Amino acid sequence: MKGSWTILFILIAITRSPVEGKIFSQCEAMKELEIAKISKTLISNWVCLMQSESRLDTTLVTGPKTASSYSYGILQINSAKWCTRGRKGNTCNKRCEDFLNDNIQDDIACAKTIFDREGFKAWKGWLNKCKNKPLPNLTHCSRKRRMATEIEKVEVEETENVPDSEMIE
Repeated sequence: MKGSWTILFILIAITRSPVEGKIFSQCEAMKELEIAKISKTLISNWVCLMQSESRLDTTLVTGPKTASSYSYGILQINSAKWCTRGRKGNTCNKRCEDFLNDNIQDDIACAKTIFDREGFKAWKGWLNKCKNKPLPNLTHCSRKRRMATEIEKVEVEETENVPDSEMIE
C-alpha cells in the first residue's frame, strides 16, 4: 500500500510540475553531447546509452527499483545514489526532477560523474544493448550540419551581393 502511495505521489508531482520534455533525435543528442565536450570517440556509446535507457525521452521516469529508487530522464539517473527527489542532493547535488526537461546539459554533467566513477557499466541498458554491439552510425549528423553551414554561407554571400535598394525589410 505504501508503494502505491509513493507512485501516486510521484505521478502527481511530475504531471503538476512545469516539465517541458522532448524526445531527441540521434543528431540532436549528438549535438548536446558535443556541447558538453564528450569525447568524439565515445559519442556513439553515449547516444546508444540514451536510446537503450530512455528511447531518447527526457520525461521518462522508471521504478521503483532497488531501495525504492527511481531513474530519471534521458540518461535514467537513479535517485538511490546520484540525485534526490524533491530537493538537491546525493552525488550530483541535483533534484531528480531537474532531469525531466529538454535541457539535458545538467543530465550529461551528472552522467559524466557517474561515468568517471563507474564507466558505462553503471547503466544496464548500455550493458545489454550497446556493449560489444553495433553502435549508432552518426556520420549522417555531421553531413547534415556541414550542409546547413554551407547553405548559410551561400545565403550570406547572396545577400551581401544584393544592392541595398533591392533588400526586403
